[in-house]
Amino acid sequence: MAQVRPFARRVSQAVAKRIPVKPVRSKLTRAVASLSFDDVPRSATMAGAEAMEAAGLRGTYYVCGGHTGATFEGLEQHDLADLRRLRDAGHEIGCHTFAHQDATVVREADRQRDHNSNLSFAAEALAGHVPATFAYPYGSTSIRSKMFYSSRFLVCRGVLAGLNAGVIDFAELRAVGLESHRGFDPVRLADLVAEARERAGWLVFFTHDVSPDPSPFGCRREELESVIGALADAAIEVLPIKDAAARVLAG
Repeated sequence: MAQVRPFARRVSQAVAKRIPVKPVRSKLTRAVASLSFDDVPRSATMAGAEAMEAAGLRGTYYVCGGHTGATFEGLEQHDLADLRRLRDAGHEIGCHTFAHQDATVVREADRQRDHNSNLSFAAEALAGHVPATFAYPYGSTSIRSKMFYSSRFLVCRGVLAGLNAGVIDFAELRAVGLESHRGFDPVRLADLVAEARERAGWLVFFTHDVSPDPSPFGCRREELESVIGALADAAIEVLPIKDAAARVLAG
């Protein structure tokens, strides 16, 4: 049984990622893009924000309140001053649960308690701030977790690679990982940008740390700058996820 349960969970997650829970018909007439950072290692608040701000852009930072001022998976995380500076600079502060919990392996009551904890953290740390968007830790989703979070946030982001176009599942946006373990592929980037322009789609990128020697789930600053440059060359507007979602809804 110990071997069956993880397999069954993987199958359940694979199915959930392909079943729209909050389908929205996109009203975009031109492509848009978003850049997002999960967990929010301190390097993302520094090098990541600097790269975007140098280009006049703002991103989305998915925060776990329980990691503020701490170390997670060997990486120094953001502190309160980092979050306040990001907010004041116009970046979006989103929700990534309080304790970085896998939403597919906790009970509904525990999920709600964790959700309440992160809302309380955001309100206290950022003067009443209420996160509008959510990203699933580990990219783990189930039908139940998608229903839970999509009823509490405007839009939720996953990690299933691809472009958001046509009918978009606001319960689990597709996203493209900028992660060192995948390797940076300029040709793939060019193809994605071209597809987004052709289909008037929403292209969402995510990473974690931004450093010269990134973790397996982070990227180098020059790689992030390559993405920013490719989007600029294609005249694709870059918006925080909550603003891009509003554009999808309104056109």
